[in-house]
Amino acid sequence: QMAIISQQQISKLSQYFSIIHHTKGRIRLAISPKIMQLQQEFKTLNISLDKAKEFVKNIDGIKEFKFIALLGTVTIIYDSDIFNVRIIEDFINAQNLEHVTEFINTLIDKFNIAGG
Repeated sequence: QMAIISQQQISKLSQYFSIIHHTKGRIRLAISPKIMQLQQEFKTLNISLDKAKEFVKNIDGIKEFKFIALLGTVTIIYDSDIFNVRIIEDFINAQNLEHVTEFINTLIDKFNIAGG
């Protein structure tokens, strides 16, 4: 049985992310250390950092994914012709969350990330 992430969880998660810098093909995000408070809630999804990295790298158009734990930043290098970065912007701004949730769940399904 697939652990599917809810729109409510996506909405909660998005509060911990912000955009530091964005140029075409490269977006840098800040992750609040407070995100650890969500660990309990997301335990059912059983997502490790390695799994998350693998997950993001497998998205069409994502070229590189760099996470710097010390700074709490994520840099994503993407091909703007293939990957529509609006999905990240929508996630962070908590807009069109229905679409964002659908996008993420399709990916979860595709990569069976939550299955472990």
